[in-house]
Amino acid sequence: MGMGWNLLRRKALTSIGVALVAAGASAWAGAALAPPATTDVGPLPPAQGHVGAELYSFTFPDEDVIDRFVDGLRSRHADWLQAVLDRSLRYRAIISRAISERGLPPELRCLPAAESGFQARATSPRGAAGLWQLMRNTASPYGLRMDQWVDERRDFWKATEASLDKLAENYRIFGDWYMALAAYNCGVGKLSAIVRKYPGNDYWALRRKGVLPRETSAFVPQFLALTRILSYPGRYGLEVGWDTAPAWSRIPLDRCVDLRILSVKSGVPLDVLTAGNAELNFLLTPPASYKYALKVPEEYSQPVEKALAESDMPLLDFRVHLVAEGDTLSGIARKYRVDMDLIQEFNPNLVPRVLRIGAKVLVPVAPARSSG
Repeated sequence: MGMGWNLLRRKALTSIGVALVAAGASAWAGAALAPPATTDVGPLPPAQGHVGAELYSFTFPDEDVIDRFVDGLRSRHADWLQAVLDRSLRYRAIISRAISERGLPPELRCLPAAESGFQARATSPRGAAGLWQLMRNTASPYGLRMDQWVDERRDFWKATEASLDKLAENYRIFGDWYMALAAYNCGVGKLSAIVRKYPGNDYWALRRKGVLPRETSAFVPQFLALTRILSYPGRYGLEVGWDTAPAWSRIPLDRCVDLRILSVKSGVPLDVLTAGNAELNFLLTPPASYKYALKVPEEYSQPVEKALAESDMPLLDFRVHLVAEGDTLSGIARKYRVDMDLIQEFNPNLVPRVLRIGAKVLVPVAPARSSG
C-alpha cells in the first residue's frame, strides 16, 4: 500500500515536488507505539522555535540513523518538506479529529506525508490513490466507492476514516504499532506469512534479518523521521504560518452540480471546490442516487448553499459513456440525442478523431444549454 519512500524518490521533480532521501541501511530498535487504550497525549500542533524536549505518544530511540534522515531531508529536500507542511494544513483538523475519536497515536497524522506528500490526487504506478495511498482491494472493504463518477480513495474525509480503521485493525491483529504500520505498507497477508516463517512480532528484529520487503523495511523508520520533522517543523528550519486548519462542512446534494457553474454562482473559487472534492472524476457531482455531499470549508458554506437554492441553477442529468470499438462522437451524440457541441463542452480534452477504447465520455442527457 502506498507510494512509498523509494517510489517517491524515483519520482523526482514530479507533481509531488522533490524526491525523498534514501533510507539508511542501519537497523535500530525502539519502544512500540502506545496502544490506543493508553494513548493519552493529544494532537501535537506544529511548533515554531520551540525549546525543550520533543513530546510524542511513544519513545523515540536515540539512534544516529534518525538524525541522518532528518539532516538529509533538511539539507537536500527542504522545499519538499515545506510544501508538504503547507499542504497538510488543509487536512489537519479532519485527520486529528478522526485520530482522537479512535484513540489512536496522534503521530499517525503524519502518515500521509510519507504516503502521498499530502496530495489527495496522488496516484502511484501500482494504482494506490489519495492522501493515504489506498489500493482498491484495501479500500473496498471499508465502503469506499470507486466507479465512473468517483474514486473515494481521493476523498480526504472518507479515506482518512477508512485508513485509520485499517490501521486500528492491523494493530488488533499484530498487537504492535510498528507491525501495524508495516502491514499497512505491504499488506496483512504478506506480513503474516513472514511472521509464520520467522516467528516473533518484532518489526525491528524482522528488519535486521532482512526478511521484510525492501520498501517495508524502509517505510517505518522513514515515517518516524518525517514525524519528528513535521511535529516540530520550526526547529527543523521550516516556516510555520499563523493560519489555522480549516473546518469543513458537507453539503448534501439532490442533483448533479457542475462545479464550474457553482463557482460562478457562489463566488467560491473553483480550486477550492475541486481541492475539497478530489474524488470526482469530472467537474460534476454524481447523480442524486449517490447522495453525494459536497465538501467546502465552513467559511464558504453559506454562499454555496444559497447558490444551490437558486431556481436558475442548471438541472441536468448525465450519463458516463465508455467508448467501445467503432464508436464515434457523432454516433454517441445520436445515441443519447444530444448535440455534439454539448458533449464537447463537458469533455474539453476529448479529441473526436481519436476516441480511445475504454475512455469515459460525460454525456448530458438534456440538450438545453445552461444560460449561466
